[in-house]
Amino acid sequence: MDDNRAKMVELADRAAGKGAKLIVLPEMATSGYSFFSRAEMSEAAEQVPGKSTTALGAVAERHRAYIAFGMPVYEPDTNRYYNSAVLIGPDGRARGVYRKRNHLIESSYNAASFDPIPTFDTEYGRMALVICSDMFNSQFPRAAAVQGADILIAPANVGIDTDFVRVRTFENDFSMIVANRWGKGTKGTKPEVFTQDTFTVPSPFPYDFDTGSRSIIMTHDGKVLAEVSGRSDQIGYGEIPVRRSRTFPVERKPAMYALLGQDTLEPYTQKQFQQPAPTTFTAAAVDPGPSTTPWQTALDAAAKATSRAESTGKKLRLIVFPANYFPGPDTAGLAELKSFATSRRTDLLIHYPSTGTEVPKSTLLASTGQTYDYRRTHHRRGEALPGDRLSNDYLVVDRDYARLALMQDVDMMPPETAHVLARMGVDVVAMNTDWRAPVRSALWKSRTGDYLHIVTANKSGEEGIYLGGYKADPSFTEDEGVVIRDITTGDVRAKPSARFFDPTTILERCQPGTRTC
Repeated sequence: MDDNRAKMVELADRAAGKGAKLIVLPEMATSGYSFFSRAEMSEAAEQVPGKSTTALGAVAERHRAYIAFGMPVYEPDTNRYYNSAVLIGPDGRARGVYRKRNHLIESSYNAASFDPIPTFDTEYGRMALVICSDMFNSQFPRAAAVQGADILIAPANVGIDTDFVRVRTFENDFSMIVANRWGKGTKGTKPEVFTQDTFTVPSPFPYDFDTGSRSIIMTHDGKVLAEVSGRSDQIGYGEIPVRRSRTFPVERKPAMYALLGQDTLEPYTQKQFQQPAPTTFTAAAVDPGPSTTPWQTALDAAAKATSRAESTGKKLRLIVFPANYFPGPDTAGLAELKSFATSRRTDLLIHYPSTGTEVPKSTLLASTGQTYDYRRTHHRRGEALPGDRLSNDYLVVDRDYARLALMQDVDMMPPETAHVLARMGVDVVAMNTDWRAPVRSALWKSRTGDYLHIVTANKSGEEGIYLGGYKADPSFTEDEGVVIRDITTGDVRAKPSARFFDPTTILERCQPGTRTC
């Protein structure tokens, strides 16, 4: 502990000496991470204020800087321990303490906490604190963003990639600083006889913080200012722009997210969802390419995809076409596609662009002869659409092969959408896309973390099938023109839910003049 504290002071003093005004150190920086019982934690935990906050506070006050770092905190009044992060201000005092929410094996010592994500107004913008795996559930960063955070501070002990951080900065329009550690830890050992304090939950594997444990400074627009991943103590520097205003890339609609406040993902409740029987089926994302006869070209492309699947013994049940491919309804062309759907027992998802009076619409031509229409629900920021025509309802259809959500790319950009769909037991998101942004691939991969499969055809980029459930390898397939892949609905039936998370701030009505939507 004393050695760790001295090293933290040395590194923070060095960074501040070079002009750093916000310094972030890793999760559990004072102690290390490999603890598996309350008894082990009792040897390392401190109070706030305490030795570590005093030592780092002296550095902060000397340089008029902010310092954030992770540490185990003991609360004597309740005899509880917390994996915590502390933000120290330029006056050398702790501005606030955050207690980690999204913890698993750490629950053997880490007490549950339901406090809001803390935010702090500073001369450099509003800052917010989370810890490590809190970042992976998009609701925690979202709660910080809805409270107006300009910079998300994330002490961590985890493997992380740059694209993941880019997704979080994109969807929330804030900068991020992730400070990781390096080195290896133990896996813990279960004792044969134990008390409530020596009760141990070992890890399934020894901790290895040398694998992918990057430290990253990234701006709100995805620019990497520093990226450090060496196996030695290093400091990354970056100049984050001070922003006095920020906004989300897609306008939020909190009234649509009410299911986030309902515990539909309690295990017993999930068993009563009565989805179609779990199965494996084949889907295709198809972009027929530019054409002066889009309806005929799409029909030909569907036939080719079907033949390609059949040549490998597969039967296509779902084909998704891009957004904005069909210029508008065409009676003869629509009849041909409907006939194809019923004769081949294959569902087709098509899309019509907006007009002066109508918002973009997706239509599922079901193999059983029914049609299902879904109208865009969300505005991209600054987009010229008739707002009073936007839908306020997601649309989910039970087909014999899957519980299917019809979706358009803009509607999947807010992370709330994926959480709501998961709470309705959706297996597959069939999505029309026309979007060039480099972040798109990483964004769709991120959404599968909510245990959703995604099938998307993109007029402006690659087609893709992205698999949720963390069971398939590779977990996604992307290609230009046609992607065909099997999808197993059973892989996403046990939906995860954010633990120790209060969605109140996410569900609050947007207020004019604020940065909540």
